[in-house]
Amino acid sequence: RFILQSVARKFLPKSRTDKCLRLRQKSKEIQVWQSIEHKTTSFTGLQTCGSVWACPVCSAKIAERRRAEIVAAMAAHKAAGGCMNLLTLTAPHQRTDNLSDLLKKQSLALKKMFADRTVRKVFEEMGVLGQIRALEVTHGRLSEFNNGWHPHYHLLLFCGSGVDLARFDAPQMTDWSVRLYLRWAACCVGAGLGEPSFAHGLKLDDGSKAAQYVAKWGLEDEMTKGHTKKAINGETPFDFLRSYLADSTDKQAGALFKEFAETFKGKRQLHWSKGLKKRFAIGDMTDDELAAQQDDYARLLGVITLEQWWDVLAVDGSANVLLIAANGGWDAVILYFE
Repeated sequence: RFILQSVARKFLPKSRTDKCLRLRQKSKEIQVWQSIEHKTTSFTGLQTCGSVWACPVCSAKIAERRRAEIVAAMAAHKAAGGCMNLLTLTAPHQRTDNLSDLLKKQSLALKKMFADRTVRKVFEEMGVLGQIRALEVTHGRLSEFNNGWHPHYHLLLFCGSGVDLARFDAPQMTDWSVRLYLRWAACCVGAGLGEPSFAHGLKLDDGSKAAQYVAKWGLEDEMTKGHTKKAINGETPFDFLRSYLADSTDKQAGALFKEFAETFKGKRQLHWSKGLKKRFAIGDMTDDELAAQQDDYARLLGVITLEQWWDVLAVDGSANVLLIAANGGWDAVILYFE
């Protein structure tokens, strides 16, 4: 993560990510803490950028905490007799498409869909009481048929409220899928995106099938780690960093990562529908707050002087400090400094 962060800094100079976990927070001490439960180590006293899109270090921390929020909401909903469904929406895209333009058109298509009477009727039949929406994007530059940026939505639907769960059989799921696809296709056309194919435009899965689809990631990870995992088809934005790390002549990887980071800056990774967090007593912390949050169950291992820290930065040794502290304790860290 720290190595990929150093690659990201090359493409985002003078950004918050460029300073992340390098500069002190005002005059605070630079400390290393270890989680009592997980044995992992982390820094305090350093500035964090809180970018879930551009920073591999902050992103991992934020995504894990967002994942925990989703797991808690899912568990509470299932305990109350509800069920989960995963709705994936994809629109047509071409190699020449600009990412920012694509996102604007997709956002318009989604807005039209949520306002559509047929869609509302289907959601009513499914007993949808709310949803969590995640935006994911990959790029097809390495595929045989390069169709450029591929932004798509995952919607985690909290279903089964006030309806018989026995209704969620295969024929009924197919019926809902077809009706939703027809409206999504019409909304895409209305937003200037063109008509998505029936095979790829919309997919409606139940919780178990969705979990199988995302394999080891699990349903909640599909919602929070879309841009960090390694894509099966195409490349994720963090794959661009891996590509550049492997081959520094891959200028396209850097240009595409920069376009992604600048386009997604300030956007929310997850959008919970109104009232859903309150329903499941989920706190409303920002990405910045999550990135800076310290483990409650942690112990202080040691303090790093400013002179020692400059030495660490000179050799890109931040990750080494944490690894050595986790595996050898503070005495091993002192040996590393020496």
